Amino acid sequence: MSKVFYDHLVLREEITAELELHHLSAEEKDELIELIDQTLHHTTLNVILNHLPKEHHREFISKFHAAPYDEALLDYLQDKISTDIRREIADQAKKVKADLVAEINRSRIKKP
Repeated sequence: MSKVFYDHLVLREEITAELELHHLSAEEKDELIELIDQTLHHTTLNVILNHLPKEHHREFISKFHAAPYDEALLDYLQDKISTDIRREIADQAKKVKADLVAEINRSRIKKP
């Protein structure tokens, strides 16, 4: 996935490092990384849209589509959201990564 404004809050490297501990083919690893990226992206957008008042959804989505890499989007969100959106994103990403790692470990144990 290309760079997005919240990358520094999600830290995908933590979970990809976990994948290195398993004996995965390059194809398996690439497929898992793609699924992890998609899961984290959808989760992050869900967190944002759940906290962002509905009247700002269209504007945010427009800004996001125009420049998904623009870290100023976090400032925009923080201006519109009463909670610490950076913390909300980071906390949810941490939970999702823990769940994904647990699932990867369970699936690897089942394989012969």
